[in-house]
Amino acid sequence: MKKILFLFISIICPVLLSAQVTTSLYEQADKQAMGRWVDSVYTKMTLDEKVGQLFMPIVEPNSGWKTRISGYIRNQKVGGLLFSKGTLAQQADITNYAQQLADIPLLISLDGEWGLSMRLTDAPKYPRNLVIGAIQDEEIVKLYGQEVARQCKEMGIHINFAPSLDVHSNPKNPIIGTRSFGENPVNVAKKGIAYAKGLEENGVMSVAKHFPGHGDTSEDSHKTLPTIAHNRERLEQIELYPFREYVNAGLSGMMTGHLNVPALQTKGMPASLSYGVGVQLLKQEMGFTGLTFTDAMAMKGVSDQPEASVKALLAGNDIILGVVNQGKEIASVKKAVENGTISTSLLEEKVRKILSYKYILGANKFTPINISTIHNRVNTPSAEWVQKKIYDGATTLLKNETELIPVKKLDATKIAAVSIGAGTGNTFHKYLKKYAPVTTFSAQSVAALAEIRRLKEYDLVIISLHSNNAADAEALLQLTKEQKTILTFFTSPYRIDNFQASVNNATAVIMAYDATDFAQMSAAQAVFGGIGISGKLPVSTGIMKEGTGFDTSKSRLSYSMPEEVGLASDRFNEIESIALEGIRQRAYPGCQILVAKDGVVIYEREFGKFDYEESPEVTDETVYDLASVTKTTATLPAVMKLYDEKKIRLQDPLSKFVPETKGSNKANLTIRSLLLHETGIVAFIPYYTAAIDENSYSGSLFGKQSSVYHVRYAGAWGRTDYKFLPELISTRESEQFHLPVAKGLYASDKMHDKLLKEVIDTELKRKGSYRYSCLNFMLLKEAVESVSGTDLDTYVKQNFYHKLGASTTTFQPLKQTSIERIPATEDDPFFRKQHVRGYVHDEGAALFGGISGNAGLFSNANDLAKLYQMWLNGGEYGGERYLSEETVRLFTTTKSSVSRRGLGFDKPDPANSRLSPTSPGTPIEVYGHTGFTGTCFWIDPVNNMTYIFLSNRVNPSRTPNRQSTLSIRERIQEELYLALKAIKISETTD
Repeated sequence: MKKILFLFISIICPVLLSAQVTTSLYEQADKQAMGRWVDSVYTKMTLDEKVGQLFMPIVEPNSGWKTRISGYIRNQKVGGLLFSKGTLAQQADITNYAQQLADIPLLISLDGEWGLSMRLTDAPKYPRNLVIGAIQDEEIVKLYGQEVARQCKEMGIHINFAPSLDVHSNPKNPIIGTRSFGENPVNVAKKGIAYAKGLEENGVMSVAKHFPGHGDTSEDSHKTLPTIAHNRERLEQIELYPFREYVNAGLSGMMTGHLNVPALQTKGMPASLSYGVGVQLLKQEMGFTGLTFTDAMAMKGVSDQPEASVKALLAGNDIILGVVNQGKEIASVKKAVENGTISTSLLEEKVRKILSYKYILGANKFTPINISTIHNRVNTPSAEWVQKKIYDGATTLLKNETELIPVKKLDATKIAAVSIGAGTGNTFHKYLKKYAPVTTFSAQSVAALAEIRRLKEYDLVIISLHSNNAADAEALLQLTKEQKTILTFFTSPYRIDNFQASVNNATAVIMAYDATDFAQMSAAQAVFGGIGISGKLPVSTGIMKEGTGFDTSKSRLSYSMPEEVGLASDRFNEIESIALEGIRQRAYPGCQILVAKDGVVIYEREFGKFDYEESPEVTDETVYDLASVTKTTATLPAVMKLYDEKKIRLQDPLSKFVPETKGSNKANLTIRSLLLHETGIVAFIPYYTAAIDENSYSGSLFGKQSSVYHVRYAGAWGRTDYKFLPELISTRESEQFHLPVAKGLYASDKMHDKLLKEVIDTELKRKGSYRYSCLNFMLLKEAVESVSGTDLDTYVKQNFYHKLGASTTTFQPLKQTSIERIPATEDDPFFRKQHVRGYVHDEGAALFGGISGNAGLFSNANDLAKLYQMWLNGGEYGGERYLSEETVRLFTTTKSSVSRRGLGFDKPDPANSRLSPTSPGTPIEVYGHTGFTGTCFWIDPVNNMTYIFLSNRVNPSRTPNRQSTLSIRERIQEELYLALKAIKISETTD
């Protein structure tokens, strides 16, 4: 029975193996139109032109390129050009010249295994294939191929000599190394095919190389003829496997390598010249029907072979690349045709195939390249986004004890980060700080870690290695023994073996593969759960096996580009124009703008300076006075938390929590009415009058301009010759006067009590109707502090900001933030008699010591986004729950029956767009708030989007309010909805 089965297999297998695999590019072509074009060209070709089609010389943009190109095309009739170096503009210039010179369209090719930047210095830089091999999501790899194809087409390139399907099974290989996707043939096949499909589905031919496999050799075919000594069974399992899969996937190009493979009967000859390899194995057995190219014929592995081009053509190659003496080789091929060594039918077959692919790849429809715009057309936002996607997908978690990554409990974890081989300003550290208050250090070497003695103070130390020259040292070994550590390698994976002891000790280990900014961005986000980790090690090292890698899930905001959520970056260009218009019109001196969608920060830009004079530029670390945004970012989450814990009910009267209101007209005001601004409380009181000694001046405090009314402030003329009540305000800080009002100005607890009494004693008008008033939230703050037993600042920090990693979000910012990071607000000549900086702008909040329910909070946009994303997530962020989904839903969806207001939140006004605080395109479900200092945030649950705008528009004066008259915040918001609308229209038309 076994003999019969063996006989059956031996008969049937050759039939199966000889099945021809039509390439997808060829299959999808209009055969009739293609045939007509090929016939029209072929019938007019001379023998010289037919032979010339088989050659593709290598060109470089040096001083004599025009003469050389002219000779190739006019005299030698070559069928194409292979570019090897230069710039985008140089190559475009040569391509234009060459195509215009050629009677028969040229095939333009590039040897770009990791994109155009492999040869062109100013093209987008993508990583070597070993990094791609770590990616598990093949859609990312395909996307990469699509983007490279787009760039190729902009450059008039039809063929990319990629991917390398060599399996890197020999770490001593001097030529393949990181050019390979890895050591696992299945992984190599999957990545190579995904990349090639990305190329070919977008109209660029992929060429797999170096058939039959250059991975397991310690010799370089540029310098000698390497030998692959494995038997046929091993070749089938490893070297040939990716190529078979590539052929079966219907891909179009193949490059034969200069390799001696005895098991394939090469008999000491290069495989590129072997009939057994190029015809019997590749075409007959594997069924490949696409174009076959030789590797460069100037390489030492083949260059000493006589009649090399003739042999290569007879061995199944269709196009000869980069011969040493092209004139001589063309003559030898022509002679071989004339004497019958190469049959006319074989020549016709090859030429017609080449012409067919010229038609398929669009070479017959050349449009000159616009050289003046080529740089920007290639270096687009989509090119950058793909770079980010690659590193996000490749980042590999090699070790994760106690599931340390993503890091949780930020409020209870003191974190330090030390870079070795890079300064503290590196991209890794910058992005770590976006998630938590991380103290950063740098060391020139691993041994220098011993000099950073403060590391023992930290609960977690993140060590990043940025140099391939680094090696383990006692200092690192001790640190990983004694403390919780994360080792992050921005190096080749093989370098991890130099740190075996420290890797064994470390709590977690991340492999980021190289030290580019994109690798550092991805690794930092991976540490904190900004991105999920899915990469797998593509090669084995001495201490790690191929395929090693732990998965994690995304749990916090990530940082990318609009393309990440299906939007186009160029749709956001108008935001910059509007923001800069505001600065030019002196609506504000500078601003921060942040947009997050689907849990991704897709726009984070800063414009302008701290003021209109010589001052620092605004950065993402600039901290702004939020003004009334405090209501919804401090007081409201505190109320929500207490409501969640059933310590406050919306129908509870204020007197239940604030005893000072008992017996007053405020006693029966409900928490709900305070949140909705439906209490009837007056909109405003002149808070500062409570602190001023009425007997210190004569006449009225405000009035018309005269000799005693010295300064213009808040739309009125006020005198400055008054004095503060000495028991309320002092110019010296002390135990009694401990509430900071401004620089050199301090209030006592009596000031708090008197001001609170002033608020409580105000009259009520039209209770139940809508009237916006800061006093409502001043009273809510008192309720929160009464119930929680602590001040509002402490309560929201403990329950929200510290857990979220929102380190800049705080009241009284000078206690933890350098004044150098805080722009000044208003130049106040009347009350505080100074240009206010680092202290709250709002006068009432200032007299409460900077902690008030209506104002006083400071933050940057990035930290605010964390709280707002928590609401969008239904009360959860970073793997921790802050509020129940029910509470979040109640507070974010409830709307007043008499106004546009919600429970603490402001909302769009669909009935009156002129009075609405949002743009016309904003959905009615949006909630947020604005601030008097020129701030706002809007959370859109329909589109899962947050928009934040921060500025100090009151610098140097609150009037005129050009930000409002120019509708800066609303116009920027509208651009977001126009971008969303554009993508929806695009999806509909597609």
